Amino acid sequence: MRDVIQLLTRLVAAQSRRQEVGIGHANRVISARVRDFINLDPPVFTRADPNEDPQVFIDRMQRTLRVMKDTTIESIELASYRLQDVAVNWYESWELSRGEDAPQAIWQEFTKTFRRHYLPPEFRRARVDRFLTLWQGNMSVREYNLQFDCLPRYAPTIVDKMEDRVHRFVMGLKTHLLNNCMSVSLQPGMDISRIQAHGQGVKERKQKQRADHEHDRGQSKRARSSGPSGEFRGGQRK
Repeated sequence: MRDVIQLLTRLVAAQSRRQEVGIGHANRVISARVRDFINLDPPVFTRADPNEDPQVFIDRMQRTLRVMKDTTIESIELASYRLQDVAVNWYESWELSRGEDAPQAIWQEFTKTFRRHYLPPEFRRARVDRFLTLWQGNMSVREYNLQFDCLPRYAPTIVDKMEDRVHRFVMGLKTHLLNNCMSVSLQPGMDISRIQAHGQGVKERKQKQRADHEHDRGQSKRARSSGPSGEFRGGQRK
């Protein structure tokens, strides 16, 4: 509750600097904005969890703010509210480093500084290399899909065209899936969601065929063991 009140105070102060409105009206408007923001379940970033991905936080936050149609200045106040633990210390240090007389920061400045701090060049290069060498290998199609969906955000210029993204996905599949998906990938209007669904469907159909084949073999084996005239009992035919 204390954090929410602090966020409301900061947003009201920011809004009052941009336009002449009554304090009561500003409070009501900002309170509604904060409620809308919280209801969208925006992401949280702590930096205390080693599994957290800074790029995922920025991407999800941008989608949330896009839904709210926030201004670039309000966006920073709302996003900073979802920083916790170690990340809060970084944000407060960044605010102090800008100085009291600095113009109010905008969203682009915040994201650039955030990425520079939490996504150093060597980290981004490692993720790009991982994407460029991604291969299905021992992963299931579903696991490969998840890996492929996560990594392109670090290499946006490499797969900025949908046909390039589809081609790279297909080339990372196992051979038996690659041969089936290659011709499908050349169809007009093919996108990454459709080719991933097709690859998953091919895998499931092959698994069903294998299961049916094993079932038929079992049935045939049991039929042969019972003999031509039926079941044996006590050395005599039934």
